[in-house]
Amino acid sequence: MKIKRLKIDGFRCFLDFEIVFEDGLTVVVGENDCGKTSLMDCLRIITQNASIDNDDFNIDKELISLEIEIENYIFEKKYQIENEVINSSFIAKPTLQYLEGIREKIEADDFQIENESEYIRRIAKEFGLTVRSNSNDSNLKNQILEKIIQNSENGDLSLENSNFPQFNSIQLDGKRFENVPSFFKELFLKEKQSNIWKEKVADDKTIEEFINDKIKAYSDEITNSIKEKGILDKFKLFLKDLSEVKIEPIYQPRDLNIDAKVRFLENGKEINLDKKGDGTKRRISMALLEFKKDEKLLEHDASTIYLLDEPDTHLHVKAQIDLLDTLEAFADKNQVIVTTHSPFLINAVKPNQLRLIEFKENKSIVRHVRSDDIQEINYILKSLGVENIYLFFARHIILVEGETEERFIQSYYLKKKGRTINSNLVKIINIEGCRNIQGFSKAVSELHSLENIYIVYDNDSADIANEVIENFQIPLDKVFIIGAKEFEDGFSDETLYGAWECYLMGNNKNIPTNWSVEKICKLRNDCQSNGSLKFSKKLRSLNEGSGEKMTKPIFGEALGEFCKESDLPDGLKDLFSFIDT
Repeated sequence: MKIKRLKIDGFRCFLDFEIVFEDGLTVVVGENDCGKTSLMDCLRIITQNASIDNDDFNIDKELISLEIEIENYIFEKKYQIENEVINSSFIAKPTLQYLEGIREKIEADDFQIENESEYIRRIAKEFGLTVRSNSNDSNLKNQILEKIIQNSENGDLSLENSNFPQFNSIQLDGKRFENVPSFFKELFLKEKQSNIWKEKVADDKTIEEFINDKIKAYSDEITNSIKEKGILDKFKLFLKDLSEVKIEPIYQPRDLNIDAKVRFLENGKEINLDKKGDGTKRRISMALLEFKKDEKLLEHDASTIYLLDEPDTHLHVKAQIDLLDTLEAFADKNQVIVTTHSPFLINAVKPNQLRLIEFKENKSIVRHVRSDDIQEINYILKSLGVENIYLFFARHIILVEGETEERFIQSYYLKKKGRTINSNLVKIINIEGCRNIQGFSKAVSELHSLENIYIVYDNDSADIANEVIENFQIPLDKVFIIGAKEFEDGFSDETLYGAWECYLMGNNKNIPTNWSVEKICKLRNDCQSNGSLKFSKKLRSLNEGSGEKMTKPIFGEALGEFCKESDLPDGLKDLFSFIDT
């Protein structure tokens, strides 16, 4: 089973909210109190029948409506509060695609009802029809068709008093750790507990004595099973010195309950998990998840849904990456829905796997990358070096067309602020050579408002810049054209001279005899007179003999290190004024 989408209205901060999930891995991100945990709670309310209370109702609502879609059904759960009393209803609606598939199958010429009795009866029960041992399968088939036809005409095939189907579900969050004794009890002792009472008791023993003898015998069997099933190896991935895990069943005669005491041994010495740090406990939870992913919990469901709320809490950076490897292994054949604050996890997944929840105007909204060709978008963003953390959380995005502009802005900001521009969540994207401006702009625009997007370019790159401006619809006050023709000619002769002179001196290089304000001025005039000459290329000709290569990125960096605010062209002054706010 896979969850396709969830609609929420009236639950806490959710008003008319809808989120779509990937079949594999979906990573939900957002600031604190934006609604990530509430989202996971809604999933549990529908799928696990978790309870709600009066505080869960939005302050402006007396009705909570939850709708979840899986492959074949849409389930609706509603809660109405009146005089502090909460009433609920739950209905299931088959999807049109599912109904059409059923109709196509049972109306096919080769459909033989005598061979499909089990299928007919299962569908009839799903549709709320009365099915007895002596029910006629042909009549059931006709009633099913009648229901489907009626739904196509009226759209009213709703199955009341239904239940959400059982499915394989594993849940973990950053506040609770996996209950290790419960895990082993569920895995190894539950079946033993139910079967032990069927064992024949010898005449000279009481039930309690017999049970105690049996339990002692189980201990060695379970300990060996831990090794055989690979659970010990899973733990060793995260507890490198672990040598053995022993299970000692504990019999409680009062309530006929069998419990489990889990003993962890390192080189024969027992360790106390309660005295271990949260990081170790979290790694143990990861080890259990590693094992669980290989176990089938329900025979009728081939996959598992993992609902993991901030499982990276308390984990070291390397352990977070190990966690991601585990999650991706889960998602290969299962569905994983995970919330996180970890920038490492956010950057490691594909952009289309992320869902950003934002709290705006007293309600939560969701943003994500949408595209008909998501693989192309993923490739574009990766090729442009756009990390997910900036794609989703950047305060400002500066588009440039050229390495000189890119390195200048980085260098000037570092000098001015004493920290990198990225550390302030300002992302510079060099769009030079981008082969799909339309797809790129669509992906970025879905996540950022126009007021946070700027473009810096020179007249040499006007064609691609105009395409970017048109696709992004960037306002004119966020468009900065630097220089008459090239970025470099936007700066004064004295600034260009001083920047390169300081750079050479700082690197113990010679100042070329041709490198002077007068010759830079002459080159500028020559290039203005002859439009075919490139000012940046001519500048490099004055650098001969310095022993240092003048490339556009290096010169851009040198220029940024040298410039004072008074040296900046007006457009750059405006740009830095914007991103400082």
